[in-house]
Amino acid sequence: MRKTSSLWAALCLVLLSCQTKVDLDTVIMEGEDTAVCWMTGLADDTPVTCLSIPGAHDAASSTITAFKRWTRTQELNVAELWNCGVRAFDLRPAWVDGEMGLYHDKYSAHVSFPAVMRSLVLALERHPGEGAIVLIRHEEEADGNSPEWAAEMGKCLQELRPHLASWHPGMTLADLRGKILVLSRNRYDDGPMGAYIEGWTSGTDAGAQRGATLVDASGSRSPVWVQDYYKPAGADDKWTEIRDLLDAASTAADPSPLVVNHVSGYIGKLPDYRANAQNVNGKAAEYIRSMNGPVGIVMMDFAGVSMSAGKKVSGKELVEALIGNQ
Repeated sequence: MRKTSSLWAALCLVLLSCQTKVDLDTVIMEGEDTAVCWMTGLADDTPVTCLSIPGAHDAASSTITAFKRWTRTQELNVAELWNCGVRAFDLRPAWVDGEMGLYHDKYSAHVSFPAVMRSLVLALERHPGEGAIVLIRHEEEADGNSPEWAAEMGKCLQELRPHLASWHPGMTLADLRGKILVLSRNRYDDGPMGAYIEGWTSGTDAGAQRGATLVDASGSRSPVWVQDYYKPAGADDKWTEIRDLLDAASTAADPSPLVVNHVSGYIGKLPDYRANAQNVNGKAAEYIRSMNGPVGIVMMDFAGVSMSAGKKVSGKELVEALIGNQ
């Protein structure tokens, strides 16, 4: 695998105040490019399902200001996550006050879904050898399950359609380069413009985890394996689920399913994402470094940083381990 970098002068989120909404594609920082372009050096015919992709759970949450100890799952904003090599972004849009904003539960990230998507388009224009995957969940807690969400999300994605990739079984890096693959857990108007994910599970049953389905624009179905055990009974229980799907992904028969393995989650009665990251991020990084096969999309908290609030969360190490496992 070849890592490259080239001049890049955009995509840094500036927070002017806790009430400020920021349009990522209009805020530019001049300076040296530090983007890790790990996809660019891989072969065009590499199946997307045969990659190990660093992903950020609740990717826009670094700018949440309310109850941030329990609502922030990231230290870095989306631009910074991209810069360090994250290529899968979990975004939680809700239709509130006439805007498709991003939220974690009912708490606003003070940035809009279209703005973040435009920031990814801008990144891909500068690095056309890369690709991005966006996983969408309608954050119903924020908008009370608004009946307008499906129509408005359809409009948002229609505006971006030239920049969106269409999922199909056998999708390769050539199909993804320079584009965003949108995988949605919720249906929206005129979709899917990528694929829908049906059968998403947050439990521990292996059969259910490996029984989800991707539905593409033609109506064709293909398998997706999902582990999203976000509220484990204990620390060891979460690691067991992560490890089991890592093993299954790396040894899957050809053609491989798409895999979405959540290292993210929280421990305790109050959501303690940092404690979970302390427990599992480093273990996952070490385990992945010992593996030979690809492990799919790995969604993590505190991606790209080693420390958070004085605690070792090993998100930088986990991103690097995944990039090295191609």
